[in-house]
Amino acid sequence: MAKTISVINMKGGVGKTTLSFNLAYELAVQGKKVLLVDLDPQSNATIVSMSEAELVAHKTQKKTVVDALMHAYKPIAPIRKLTPPPLDLVNFVFKRTAGSIHSFDVIPSDLSVSSMLRSVPLGPFDLEHLLSVQAKAQYDYVLLDCAPTYSTLTNMALNSSDGVLVPMISDSFGEWGTNLMRDVLLDHKGEFGSAPNKVGVVFTMWEDQVDPQTFRSKIVAIWGPGVVFQAKITKNNWYRVANGKRQSISQTNSAPAAEFKSFLTEFQAHF
Repeated sequence: MAKTISVINMKGGVGKTTLSFNLAYELAVQGKKVLLVDLDPQSNATIVSMSEAELVAHKTQKKTVVDALMHAYKPIAPIRKLTPPPLDLVNFVFKRTAGSIHSFDVIPSDLSVSSMLRSVPLGPFDLEHLLSVQAKAQYDYVLLDCAPTYSTLTNMALNSSDGVLVPMISDSFGEWGTNLMRDVLLDHKGEFGSAPNKVGVVFTMWEDQVDPQTFRSKIVAIWGPGVVFQAKITKNNWYRVANGKRQSISQTNSAPAAEFKSFLTEFQAHF
């Protein structure tokens, strides 16, 4: 059964999608079977993983996460609705090459997810229509790239996850975001009676000139022992250098490439 991890932070601009894509890519290079699900209406993981031509072709032949949520739609009116048949992942996944011989699966998103949240009644467990036990059995890891908001999508992701990975910037915003993220997890546990078993925090976009150690100490104290990874990823230009080529950070031959490999080892040991 796959380990399902939500990559999430209530604050945007922390490198969440960068982390999600590279994690999926590098796990695939190791021979792991990986599914990356884009649950963000901004569709950043989709844009990073697929060219515009690939996305257009996918939408003409296959489905996106929007179709999966529509599948779960329950009419409010008193009409009979038959139980929908199980979803087949084959109709949703796009295969992204990783290295020369490996690949990982991507389920893309699009902006209409936002419209759905405003107009379609969705339940906090409806992601299970897509990520069923049978679907998860096909993978080693399922990564959910989440929006930086506390919404129905967040509840869906957390209810389907075994763990939560929080990319964090070591500054005053990161300290504030830490408290907010912990509140979200506690609120979720209070509402649903359960929460993902493990939380891991990794510092991204690290900059020595802004005195990050002071904030790091405060953030580590808030999360408690055993949650914050030792590995950190220095602020870098991966997005501009490799994104258009759909390459991983390890192919940029930069200092963050070595840092990411250390993080990857720690990630697999933690989750």
